[in-house]
Amino acid sequence: MSMRFLLAALVLGANVQAAEPAGSGLQVVHVSGSAPGQAMAWRYEVLQKAQAVFAKQAPAQAPGAQLSFRLPKIDPAQEGNQVEIVLEDKRLPLAMASAASFTLPEDGVVDDGDAMVVANKEFPKGSFLHPNIQVRSPGLPANVARMGDLRLACMAQVAMAKAESFKFRLVLGTVGLFADLCAEMDVTSIGVPIPSYDTVTIEDGERTLTFARSHDTLPRLGENSWSDNARITYSLSESAEK
Repeated sequence: MSMRFLLAALVLGANVQAAEPAGSGLQVVHVSGSAPGQAMAWRYEVLQKAQAVFAKQAPAQAPGAQLSFRLPKIDPAQEGNQVEIVLEDKRLPLAMASAASFTLPEDGVVDDGDAMVVANKEFPKGSFLHPNIQVRSPGLPANVARMGDLRLACMAQVAMAKAESFKFRLVLGTVGLFADLCAEMDVTSIGVPIPSYDTVTIEDGERTLTFARSHDTLPRLGENSWSDNARITYSLSESAEK
């Protein structure tokens, strides 16, 4: 079972049915010409698992960083996305960290095990996709990520997937990968900040290494020789842009 396949299962979801939320005031956007799907929704307590991992680890691993949840399979620049928490008798709009990502309120604001997080989008019929965890330290250029941010984002993604599905727990637990799944991921597996690139450069103090995107042995998130403060720059060569 390849690491990339496992990451796809965690980040992109599996073929399980999403729970139907209570009626929401959002106007769900349906893609013209496609089969009607179901509301894009998740159990609030599952997303909280990712938030709890972030709250515990961020002070040491990513101080000052922000956690956000990117809507799956949505263009990052697409406008008009809305997300809210739906409870039995009320709704709480959530802040959008970007056009296609949202944040959760602090713990304690919502205390209801039946609460759902609902977006004004649809899943393809019969599918379920987790939000994509993003951890981002302030002050980074648009094409640069920080190693500690990527490590923490992967940890939070795994925690959320593990909480959601017995199927995930069974498959990953059987092969003993929950402990080291993130360590085996390369630096292009999660949280790449730009859509198009062919070169990856890692800088950590005086050490700098550059790799082609297609390189078979890109650095892994678990390589202790790279500190959490290492910067990863994703760039596109001028020839590739033409």
